[in-house]
This record gives sequence, C-alpha cells and structure tokens, in this order.
Amino acid sequence: MKISFPTKVAIGSFIIAGIGIFIISFLSYSLMVEYFKSNILDNLHFELMQDAKKIKEDLDRVRYDEQLIVNDDNIKAYYRAYNNKYHYDAKTNMTLNDIEQNLEKSFLSLLSHNSAYFNVRLIHNDGQELLVVVKSNEGDVYTKTKKELQDKSKRQYFKAAVKLKPNQIFISEINLNREHGQIETPHIPTIRVATPIYFNKKLFAVLIINANIYSLFSPLKELHDPNKQIYLANQDGYYLYHPDTRKTFGFDLNHPYKIGDDFDLNKDKYFKNDYAFAYTKIYLQPNQFVILALTITDKFLLQQSKEYQKQLSLYMILISLIIALILLLFVRYLISPLLTLTKKAKIIASSSDTDNISFENIETDDEIGELSKSLHIMLQKLQKSKKEVEKKVQERTEELNQLNENLEKIVAEKTKENITQLDLLQQQSKLASMGEMIGAIAHQWRQPLNELSIAIQNLKYDYEDGLVDEKYVDKFIESSKKIILFMSTTIDNFRNFYRTDKTKEDFDVKEAIETTVFLQQAQLHNNNIDIEIKGESFFVKSYKNEFQQVILNLINNAKDALLEQKIKNAKIIIEIKDKTVTIKDNAGGIPIDILDRIFEPYFTTKEEGKGTGIGLYMSKIIIEKNIKAKLSVQNSENGAEFRIDFNEN
Repeated sequence: MKISFPTKVAIGSFIIAGIGIFIISFLSYSLMVEYFKSNILDNLHFELMQDAKKIKEDLDRVRYDEQLIVNDDNIKAYYRAYNNKYHYDAKTNMTLNDIEQNLEKSFLSLLSHNSAYFNVRLIHNDGQELLVVVKSNEGDVYTKTKKELQDKSKRQYFKAAVKLKPNQIFISEINLNREHGQIETPHIPTIRVATPIYFNKKLFAVLIINANIYSLFSPLKELHDPNKQIYLANQDGYYLYHPDTRKTFGFDLNHPYKIGDDFDLNKDKYFKNDYAFAYTKIYLQPNQFVILALTITDKFLLQQSKEYQKQLSLYMILISLIIALILLLFVRYLISPLLTLTKKAKIIASSSDTDNISFENIETDDEIGELSKSLHIMLQKLQKSKKEVEKKVQERTEELNQLNENLEKIVAEKTKENITQLDLLQQQSKLASMGEMIGAIAHQWRQPLNELSIAIQNLKYDYEDGLVDEKYVDKFIESSKKIILFMSTTIDNFRNFYRTDKTKEDFDVKEAIETTVFLQQAQLHNNNIDIEIKGESFFVKSYKNEFQQVILNLINNAKDALLEQKIKNAKIIIEIKDKTVTIKDNAGGIPIDILDRIFEPYFTTKEEGKGTGIGLYMSKIIIEKNIKAKLSVQNSENGAEFRIDFNEN
C-alpha cells in the first residue's frame, strides 16, 4: 500500500511527538517515583529515630528501677547486718534474715510489675550471689535457695561492674541467658544492667537486673504493620531480632547470619527493588552499640505509580493525535510544489536517455524554489558526467586487463620472497638456540673433564705411593670410560638435536623433552635452577627435532627470566597431561601490557645484544605451521605458563 508523503510526515510527527511526550512523561514519572521514594525513606528514618528513642527510654527505666533498689533503706540495713558479727542491724532492730526477707519482697514486686524483667540478683564483691529472685517462663516469681546460689566472679558482666565508680551503670552485651554454663531453652534474649553498691567508699556488692529484650524494647512489641519489618543486631552484625527466629544469635548458636549479608550498611537509608531500608546505631555505652533497622515494602509506591501511569498514558495519546492532525493539514499545504518536483525527479531517475528530458523551474522564494533550480542544474551535470563516465570506464577496463596479466607474476614473487624470509628467520632462530646449546654442552663437559683431570693427577700420586696394581688400573680405566661415554653421549644428543632431515616420525614426547633437558641440566644446576618433568607421556607423529628446538627455546626463556628477576628457589616445571605440554616458571610472569606481543618477530624485552626477538616467534611458527599444534601463553599464580596443545591439530 502506497502512503503519501504528508501522511508519512503526520505519522512521523505522531511518533516523534509521542517519543517526546513519552520522554517528558518518563522523566516526570521518574521524578515522581524519586519523590515518593525520598518521602518514604524520610518517614521510615523518622520512625526509626522514634523507635531508637523508645529503646533508650526503655533502658533508662531499667536504670531508674535499679537506682531505686540501690538507694532503698533495706540495702543499707542489709549491709550493716551483713558486716555485724551477730548479723544484726541496731538501727532498724532487725536481723539479717528479716532484712533479707524485706529485700526479697522488693525484688519480687519489681519482677511482678515488669514483664520484661526475669531475674534480679544481689552479688557480693567476691562474686558470690547473696540474693536471687527469678521469674519463670510461666510467670511464677520465686527466690532461689541458698544451695542454688552460684559464684559469678568469672562472668564478664560482673568483672565490668566491680570496676565502676559509685552511681555508674554497666549495660552488658545482649546474648542468650545461661544457667550453670548452658543456654536456657526456650531461649531468652538477655540484657543485663548492673551497678555497684558502695558503703564508706568501699565496694560491697553489685545489683544486676536481667531483662528479656523482646519484652523490654517496646518497638519489638508494638510493630503490627504487615508491610514493615524491624531488625536488631549487635555491633558485630549478628542478628538479635529477626522475623525469622532461625537467623538470630548466630554467635551463641554457631550459624553465620548477619545483617550486613542482607543489607548495605554503608548507607543509613536507601531504596532497593521492592523495599526501603533505614538503620541507626544505639549506643548502650561509649564503646558498645546495637544496630536497629526498619524495612518497608514498596506496596504504597506501586499503587501510586499505577494510578499515575494510567493518567499519563491517556494524556500522551490525546496530545500526540492532536499534534499529528495539525501537522498533516499544515504539511499538505506546504509540500504541493514538492510533489511536482518529485514526479519530475522520477522521470529523470527512470529514463536511460536524459538528453531528451525537458525541465521547467518552479519559481518560489523558499527552499522548494532552490530545490527546483538545483534539480535543473543536476540534470545538466548528469548529462555531461554521463559522457565522462563512459570514457573513464573504457580507460579503467584497459588498465584492469593489463593488471590481471601481471598479477600472477607479482603473487609468485611475493610468495617466494616470504618463504625465503621465513627460512632465514628459522635459520637465525636455530643458530641462536645452537649458541645456547653449545653453552649447555660446555657446562655438561666441565664436571666430567674436572673428574678426569683429578683422576689422572691422582694416578701419579698413587703410583708414587705404591698403590697402583692391576686391579687399580682396571678400576681407573672403567671409571675413565664412564666419564668419556657420558661426554660422547652429550655430543651424540647434540648432533641428533640438530639433524637437518625433515621427515615426520613417531616419537615419545616425554623422552624428547627429557633429552632436551639433559643437555640443559648442568647449565640449569650451575644457576641454582631446579627443573621437574611430571605426567604421563604420549606419542605424536611429527618433526621431533623441531619440537625439541621449541622446548629448548621455552626452557631458555624461563631460565633468562629467573636469572633476570634473581628468584630464590628458582624452578621450572614441565607437565605432560592429556596431549598437552605445559612449561611453567616462578619468575613472576609477563607484564600484561606486552603479553599479547611476545610472539611478534623481533619483539624482545631483553637488553640490547642479549636477545633477537625471534625465538618465540619461530617457536609459534614451528608448533602451529609445521607440527600442527597450538602454542599459547598466560600468566599463572607465580609466573609465565607456555602451553603446547596437540589436541588442536
């Protein structure tokens, strides 16, 4: 179906207007969402601060209750009677037992009227409990017998409390309550508020109130909104309160749940996906705090967003349609001359003979008039350029025919030149490695020559001492033969290593590597470099000498790197596994910025005169072009790792 230009403009305008309105609406929507998010976060943070304030007030009430007991006359009377040798208080005319009963009633009353308190204890300054009143899980309040009283001198909260000055209060860390060293069940999340009792500037006892934080902290009891959750954690991040009770008190119950695993504590408030989060620290003491956090779901935000989206979508469609209709009428009026030019342009485009086309200009003082003049000029130039193009095509055709005749000759010459250059590089690489090998042979021969020289020298001395007999001579000859055989084997290996024949053969990869390492062994040992060959061998059919040349290059590279870096405990490991040979060193690896370049020709990191930069290049050519395997490099944990993979062939 053909669509007219004005209609296309209208459709395009509708789309453009729609996109523009959509972008504006999207930005407006985004701002609205951000506003709601910010508002939700502010409200959540305000509520969090109110909850933190309530927890501090809850703790202040415990402090107040504790001070009431400490300042009670019964405590003073108890002190006087306790220190009297007859356990009698003359001021109140009461015995220690009577005073203790009055104090017990005060403790019982305190526990009965405070649902969060479950234990009040008076502990002597030596750590022995004097009076303990307990509230059971069923709500029964009773006093422990003398036999049930315990020594608390080693408990952390007692040690901290006895160091306090008069009227100071210690608040313990929150943990699960223990009796006789065992965690009570059901679990009781406990906070202990302790204060010392002084008389005549001497510590007499410590008063401690144990409270269940789930009952003490009002925010934990009062949260009933299903869209909100409250969390409490200690300063190490372990949950003290969580909607899922299995995640609480990980430090006591040996499980790893922490608030930092669920929320980002680098921000005091934020919005993430489907919830808002805010947290604060509540300091119980100068160096001790708990973390209080609140979350709320995005249910309210989603409701507001959906309503806003519906209204916004309707406005977008209506405005876009109105803009498109107005533009359609306006464009139809403007482009009627352009339609005439379009028809003329079609005639020019479809005609093979432009010489016979007539053209009349449209005279208007705008861009359409300019377009008409330009189209007329273009027609004239088209007619002229047609002739020029025909002439140039003929000339280029003749040049192309001539180039085709010479192309085969040029390709052959370049191919021959590249082959010659590659042979030169390979010969240069072999000569470089041959120099390395001659040095290795020199090291291999040095020790046996020394042994032979010393043996000959000792022969003279032993002869003078009368030790030379037939048995001595036989032993001397046998020993010398072994040394000479070792030197001969070295030369044979060297000669075989550089055979010039280019025939494929089945060879044992591990045996070929061991032969190469044998030629390098003395030189490596002389430089305190250990070399180890591990793994099970396999056979391949290829060029054995060229493979050994590559192994030699890689070992020499590793040796040079280890010496350059002055590595202690220098080591080269050659591992053979799954048709793959891996050569690793512990020289620290290849810098990342040159790792991709080390196989380039003439690229070297060595000082001038110490490297040609063709060893690794030729190694890669030999492995991948001749042997049809793959040579690659990467940095391992301690150094460079070269890998020859025969699975790639």
